[in-house]
Amino acid sequence: MNAVQEFIAYQRLLQKEIMSVLRTWFLDLGTHTKEKVSYKVPYFYFHGPLGYLKPVVDGVDLGLIQGKSIHRTYPQVVIKGSKGHGFIRLHSLAELEEQEEELRKILNEAAILNQYLYNQKTKKR
Repeated sequence: MNAVQEFIAYQRLLQKEIMSVLRTWFLDLGTHTKEKVSYKVPYFYFHGPLGYLKPVVDGVDLGLIQGKSIHRTYPQVVIKGSKGHGFIRLHSLAELEEQEEELRKILNEAAILNQYLYNQKTKKR
């Protein structure tokens, strides 16, 4: 069991269920996806920091590092702070399943954006 799996295992039942599904979706993005606990929450990397899962009292925040860019297409991504990170708060497993298609699209778009930004950065070198 790695650090992210341990982190999820110690959460309350609701958060554990939601985080387990979201973790699987992050890892489904491709072989370049890496995970680790950073800033006391599970972080996922795909050609750089992609997103995180943060347990909150009434559910889980699906955090997106490029939230500001994703928000333009998907207004349900709430922008927080000056760095442009965004999140979507999920309150139940039923809500997660109901929004699966849209959430997977958001994760895919975030991964594509990360890969594009990574490629642009490596071209300059």
